[in-house]
Amino acid sequence: MTNKPNKFCMNKRIILIIGILSLLVIAGCDGGIFGGGSDKRSITDIDIRKGLSGLRMEFLTNAPPENVFEDGRFPISLKIKNAGASDIVDGVLVFGSEIAYVNASIESEERQEFSINGKSIFSPVGDEDFITVSALAKQVGPQSETHPSTIFATACYPYKTILGTSVCIDTDIIGEKRGQKACSIRDLVFGEGQGAPVAITKVETRMLPQDNGKVKPHFIIRIENAGNGQVVNLSNFDKACTSEGLNYKDFFNRIVVSASLSGKPLECNGEKIDDTHVIVKLRGGKGSTLEKKEDLIRCSTKDADDIDTSFDAYVAPLSIELDYGYTFSISKDIIIEKILTY
Repeated sequence: MTNKPNKFCMNKRIILIIGILSLLVIAGCDGGIFGGGSDKRSITDIDIRKGLSGLRMEFLTNAPPENVFEDGRFPISLKIKNAGASDIVDGVLVFGSEIAYVNASIESEERQEFSINGKSIFSPVGDEDFITVSALAKQVGPQSETHPSTIFATACYPYKTILGTSVCIDTDIIGEKRGQKACSIRDLVFGEGQGAPVAITKVETRMLPQDNGKVKPHFIIRIENAGNGQVVNLSNFDKACTSEGLNYKDFFNRIVVSASLSGKPLECNGEKIDDTHVIVKLRGGKGSTLEKKEDLIRCSTKDADDIDTSFDAYVAPLSIELDYGYTFSISKDIIIEKILTY
């Protein structure tokens, strides 16, 4: 007698196989066990492009020492760390001192060049390095046994701020269309920075009606120097690390801006460099300190990229990039002591 397969068991097997295949497809779409998600950058950006730091530096303990002797050599050592999300290439570091009492360039070049990587998925805290020079303490005046002095270190480097976010594009400006919309227009606030000393703090979205049955997406982008230094002209940022006289108006607080919506370049207000880049100058902020500078940028789609009013509301990627030079200084006080012979 031949055993016939049980139809119930066969149906259970078929259902089980279909269920397993469905789970594998879902896992693949979400990047699950196969890691096949289409946007591999978003998780990385969340982890890396946060914070308000770029380059950090500090003097090492006892380099320079708090007390040094006249006519004696002593080390000046710095630890530098790129705590932001942009790599630094061809940065410049210079040491300064009270020339009459300290020479900080003995046995070394006065100008130190450096390159140091920022945060990445492989180094989520950023790279660090050490720079050391030898200095000479000069003689204290004949009427003094000690002389207080100060050692300075100034860094000048190029940096970048990148923001990638999503905005709502809604052509129904006066709310005539019925039904539930895929998104609603709202202001975006960014309080944690983008892993750089210049931060994009807010993006406001506006839809400007046009006469040709289209709307022009318009963005008000607020930026602020939230770091511990000064924004300088990117094209010659290293001049901030020289004794050369600088034109404040044409050198400080200048940022190169570019932006795109759905991969298409936006037109932004400012001094035009080319079809995609403009220069924006930061103005004085609410704070009284020179470093606290802020401004806003206005960017809109080009006429050819305006959105037809027949489109329903949708979410679109917005990308903003700021390029600039940055400079700041740190200092440490020392005491130069005379060698007493009695």
